[in-house]
Amino acid sequence: MARPSPQTDRVVALIELIALRPTEGVTLADVTRGLGVNKSTCHSMLSALTSAGWLLRDPVRKRYCLGPGLVAVGRAADDGFPALAFARPAMAELSAAAGANCLVLTIGRDQMTVVDEVRHPRAAAGGLRVGSTVPLRPPFGTAVLAGDDTDRWLAQAPAAHREYYAAALASVRARGYAVELAPAPTEQLRRLASRLGLPGLLERLTEELTGDDHYLVQDLELSREYDTTSINIAVPGPGAQPVLLLGLTCLPAPLSGARIAELGSRLIEVAGLLSTALAGTSQTARAS
Repeated sequence: MARPSPQTDRVVALIELIALRPTEGVTLADVTRGLGVNKSTCHSMLSALTSAGWLLRDPVRKRYCLGPGLVAVGRAADDGFPALAFARPAMAELSAAAGANCLVLTIGRDQMTVVDEVRHPRAAAGGLRVGSTVPLRPPFGTAVLAGDDTDRWLAQAPAAHREYYAAALASVRARGYAVELAPAPTEQLRRLASRLGLPGLLERLTEELTGDDHYLVQDLELSREYDTTSINIAVPGPGAQPVLLLGLTCLPAPLSGARIAELGSRLIEVAGLLSTALAGTSQTARAS
């Protein structure tokens, strides 16, 4: 398990806090309150990031906003995911069709990271933001597991719940996409944790959900209504290995099984198109 790094967490939380107010900016007092860190520490971080060009400070209003140094970083990140150029129009269509937010996450060994998002104006409050991470362990990640990853993923579930997770995983593979549910109070806390970026809280809630045998839909009944929090699917890259997760989140509730199946079919279609685009991007890169 990676060692915690409070200093790094603070810098990430600071950038995310300022990104929430791109035009308004934040004051030193805003940062102190938002991060729960003393004024001296916040001032040091703000000064260092301003010197690096990652932040700008308005000398009159004494507010900080994102600086030009992040533009190059953002462009480099965008260039690192060329398939996102193909994904965004499809994400916008999915978001509009579902009345929900649409996310794309990259897949690492231990976690998934949100790299792009299309928000719907009438989507339920909360949800994950770009840069948010999701642990790749039960109950999350069923849509992206492949090969040996399955055994490692199941091994992280409590022994008493592994049979449930194995059955849920088989259902996801047969259906082609994952459908995630959660009791309302737990889901509200998860969304709050994601929105505020509270260190460790999302991780703790993941541990709580691991023992919930009702989080993942197994047999989707078309006539039944579900309090659905997300529908997601893997996007395979060259070699059929999952490289991205495409998901609809903050869905209107409840949704009928028939409506979920309809949205799932749309996800399967879009994932196929993105997979083809990824394969084409890879071939172009090799040719050049």
